[in-house]
Amino acid sequence: MSVLTGCAYYPEQWPKEYWPTDARIMREVGLSVVRLAEFAWDKMEPSPGVYDFDWLEEAIEILAAEGLKIVLCTPTPTPPPWLTHLHPDICRVNEQGIRISPGARRQPCGNVPAFQERAFNISSRIAERFGQHPAVIGWQIDNEFGVGQTTRCYCDHCRRRFHGWLQQKYGTLDALNQAWGTQFWGMTYRDWSYIPIPGITTEPQSPSMLLDYRRFSSNTWERFQRKQIDILRPLSPGRWITHNFMIRHWSLDYWKLAEDLDFVSYDNYPHGMSGPCETAMNLDLMHSFKQRPFWVMEQQPGPVNWHLYNPPVPEGQVRLWSHQAVAHGASAVVYFRFRAGRTGQEQYHRGLLKWDSSPDHTYYESQRVGQDVASLPNLTRPQAKVGIIYDYSDLWSIEIEPYHRDFSYYTLVNEIYAGFWKHNIAVDFLPRGADLTGYETVIVPAPILIHLGEVEKWRTWVEQGGRLIYTFRSYVRHASNTATDQPLPVGLGELIGARLRDYYSVPPESYTDWPDHRPGKHVQQIGGAKFQFAYKIWAEALEPTTAQPLLTYADGRLANQIAATINQVGSGEALYLGCWPENFADLLESLQLIPDASQSIKLGSLLGDDGSTWQVEMNHTSSPSNGLAGYDVRYTRIEG
Repeated sequence: MSVLTGCAYYPEQWPKEYWPTDARIMREVGLSVVRLAEFAWDKMEPSPGVYDFDWLEEAIEILAAEGLKIVLCTPTPTPPPWLTHLHPDICRVNEQGIRISPGARRQPCGNVPAFQERAFNISSRIAERFGQHPAVIGWQIDNEFGVGQTTRCYCDHCRRRFHGWLQQKYGTLDALNQAWGTQFWGMTYRDWSYIPIPGITTEPQSPSMLLDYRRFSSNTWERFQRKQIDILRPLSPGRWITHNFMIRHWSLDYWKLAEDLDFVSYDNYPHGMSGPCETAMNLDLMHSFKQRPFWVMEQQPGPVNWHLYNPPVPEGQVRLWSHQAVAHGASAVVYFRFRAGRTGQEQYHRGLLKWDSSPDHTYYESQRVGQDVASLPNLTRPQAKVGIIYDYSDLWSIEIEPYHRDFSYYTLVNEIYAGFWKHNIAVDFLPRGADLTGYETVIVPAPILIHLGEVEKWRTWVEQGGRLIYTFRSYVRHASNTATDQPLPVGLGELIGARLRDYYSVPPESYTDWPDHRPGKHVQQIGGAKFQFAYKIWAEALEPTTAQPLLTYADGRLANQIAATINQVGSGEALYLGCWPENFADLLESLQLIPDASQSIKLGSLLGDDGSTWQVEMNHTSSPSNGLAGYDVRYTRIEG
């Protein structure tokens, strides 16, 4: 089978007499993998140093007897009550200085020695017991790092670790003071222990300290994950290791978190998204982190429990969500969860079975997904021709000082992505400094932090025929989050053939202060107003050197100034877009920056291991379209 289907199962939450029946139902519905044990530390180690894995082994044997394969999890997101009682400092401290109460999940701070010791010990114990079990095919580290705004802690353990992290990064206090510009407001540090961490202050804290604290906090969980991987590798040879990433999540640097994993997993809850385009963008991110197939480790099976309204999910929607994941590179879809929970905090989260054990409609949809893919070859997604740079430090820098309340790096990336999604053109995401070989067009959204080393490498790519598109807020700040003293955009002037005259925050229409000072509302193409576009949030006035103007401002105080340029460099071209258009798709299309979709690798095109090429067509609406029923999908073999 080209795509595996499975479910999350919690035998520890159900009577033992349910287990054989549940395993049989899983097999009958066509599932092949089961994820276990991410929240079961208290049952594995009911008291300090006392271990009980017999129940888990019995459950694994029952599932394996039905031919099901097992994904085991290290149970570290939920430390048992005895541990937080013995070591209350395990619980995180929030930015207001208040210690979080136990009784939920992800309450631990990753820098507390007592938590690290116990977490790595239980990971060792479960791997020793099951690491070479024939039914175990892989491991999930922990569960959803950072969920519920739990990436960052502000306790004394974190303060001390942060000071050590800074010493390792900067070497000397003089270097740190220079990088941060601490003389502003008289904050020069003469001792490492004087350095604060984020907290409540009357005025904003140093943006340099805040950015480094985000990097440090992300690195905390990178190190925590790496230690567990180092434990599992020798104890469970031949098994893969993954971690389940999340939607709309940017408190962790997923590029770095992905480095040590065999592949990325993803928890796909599209009801948290604005629609199928944003869902597609997050699926493409998951594929891009390793440029290889990923798993959907949790697929939304119906209504969930945490949204404001939790609307119903139309019949057919879960099947379509599953196939959308496959079209973007997923090799497995695991439904969360098998049984709807009757206890605890997620009782209204639906499953394949209802509270009374009767099938929910996702039971039938998951069965149909397995039938849909049964005759397909193993499928992989080819490299796209379009790449979008996605960088967490750029995101954090803008998040700390947006300058315009509505300036969101994530939203900017999503709107650019939507321009290509609308035209059915596949997109890969890339880190800063990536190798651009094989791409025809690469967009760099708001790369606010200066990376001079990438400019020459990317210039060579442009000279060889690439098209590189930079947007506003490019190359403004050093890596330490301090502004440059050089003309903007730093180091890009020769490549883009232009320099920045000035930049402007563009308030919304409802903002009535100083109405005569608005930068304007529209830009137009050179040569007339035939194509005119509204812009928002941000505007920059450009001064071309070798570049040709593409857009000018049509009104307001920026009227007749240059808004976008194009510079021929060798066989390629470098563009600079100085304003945020209301509709990226229209702008990209009118400037002929969208590749011809008929000549591009289309979204949903997959390659079979038998040499075939497959096109996946999806109808994301309730009305019939193009021969497809509402929320329907079709695989067509187009080559091979």
